[in-house]
Amino acid sequence: MRKVFILLFVSFFVSAKKTNLYISVSEFLTDQRESYVELYFGIDSYSLDYVRKESTFNGGLEVTVSVFQDGKIITGDRFRILSPAYPDTNNLNQVLFHQQRFLLDQGSYEMQLQIVDINDTTERYEFSRNIILTIDKEEADHSQIVFLESFAPASEAPKNSYLRSGYALVPTISSGTPYFPESTKQLSFYNELYNLDKVLGAGSKFLLRYYLQDESTGNKLNNYAGFIKSSAAPVIPVLNAFNIEKLPSGNYNLVIEALNQKGEQIIEHKTFFYRKNAEGEVLPGSFEAEDYTGTFVDFLGNLDSVYKYIEYLYPISSEREQISQDNLLAQADEQMLKQYFLAFWRNRKPLAPDQAWQTYHRKVKETNQLFSSGLRQGYKTDRGRVWLMYGRPDQKEHRAMEPNMPAYIIWQYNKVQSDFVVTQNNKMFVFGEFEPSTQEFQLIHSTALGELQSRDWRRDLYFRAYGGPGNIDPDTDPNAREFGSRTNQNIILGTTGADRINR
Repeated sequence: MRKVFILLFVSFFVSAKKTNLYISVSEFLTDQRESYVELYFGIDSYSLDYVRKESTFNGGLEVTVSVFQDGKIITGDRFRILSPAYPDTNNLNQVLFHQQRFLLDQGSYEMQLQIVDINDTTERYEFSRNIILTIDKEEADHSQIVFLESFAPASEAPKNSYLRSGYALVPTISSGTPYFPESTKQLSFYNELYNLDKVLGAGSKFLLRYYLQDESTGNKLNNYAGFIKSSAAPVIPVLNAFNIEKLPSGNYNLVIEALNQKGEQIIEHKTFFYRKNAEGEVLPGSFEAEDYTGTFVDFLGNLDSVYKYIEYLYPISSEREQISQDNLLAQADEQMLKQYFLAFWRNRKPLAPDQAWQTYHRKVKETNQLFSSGLRQGYKTDRGRVWLMYGRPDQKEHRAMEPNMPAYIIWQYNKVQSDFVVTQNNKMFVFGEFEPSTQEFQLIHSTALGELQSRDWRRDLYFRAYGGPGNIDPDTDPNAREFGSRTNQNIILGTTGADRINR
């Protein structure tokens, strides 16, 4: 909808040190329907330079913000984000938070930022981003949903806290798609609804609903839902939280709705997030009471069929689940295998486990057709596992006849959105065929989270081609490669599409 929400991840090197600064920008309205932007800064404390002052260590950044419109400066500010006084620098794991507001009219702007480490002025970074303020001041509208690290009543908050609607809020600032690992037990959020007094009449009653939605099926999760009866006003704050300790891994939407007294929807706003919850693993002791009678599992077939289907789960299972599956397969108890199978899919997709299995089963069949080799079935290969976990790549490049290189394949994902992995942007996988003519391509490098990474996958491919380390380059230049080599490139250029081989 009509929102501004810019998330910037700044990562740069100076003097062999990496400074991590996260910035997000959100648009809001005041009670007088004046628009403004709020900037949130988060800094990894370990990434700053520190100097000793008396008995403590201190660090920080100096930030200059300038806002331009049509080439003219409209507003700006210069401020410092300072660390606490640390007794030592051995355990710096804090994220330093800062918030800044700028009152701006609706329209398009250019925001320029200059960032300097206060203890190393040679370390600086400059960048600019365009922002557009578009919240409607007459019709029903809403702000961006802001996920929170924490919130507390203003009366209980420390001095210098950032207050909104009577609460001190600490936003969650990340480097991409909102992601909540198993350590996060509570999903807290803040949102604002606007102009309901103009649409419904000041003081008119309306229903505010909020709930979690399975992103792939669109189904509402009734265990994660709530509502509030409220009265129309220029600004309606929405502050609440869900306990997500038992929310399974997967892709979800947080949905906020406003309904009039007839039950008609006035506002709907949803924000995507990914949940990773290892505590939801299906392990011994968690599935033995499952009753599969009358469920889709009851119609899977005999022991041989169920045995095969359990094996199919291996690519999308955690390491602990894989061990549990191996033990169950060794026992070959049909009832326990079926109980486990039902628990596994109920864990992944509580509202539609049968549909989830059918979708996955089709993908396994596709994988076996595409990637089976003379050595194993497709789902057991590296390419098969990646295909099942991450989906179809946006681009594929097959380099079968490159000079002095084994055959290798590059897969590029513009955006990974899968039920089985964290949502990520711009990820690549490199597979090499190290046993010629087998079509058995092994993963050698990936930029995806949690995958095998090679510091120099190009050299690794050369080493495999030459049979081990040695003088692999054609001259003394360590970056030189044979004519026609693509191994100096980390991106795919000039491919003919995702399904055709490009040589």
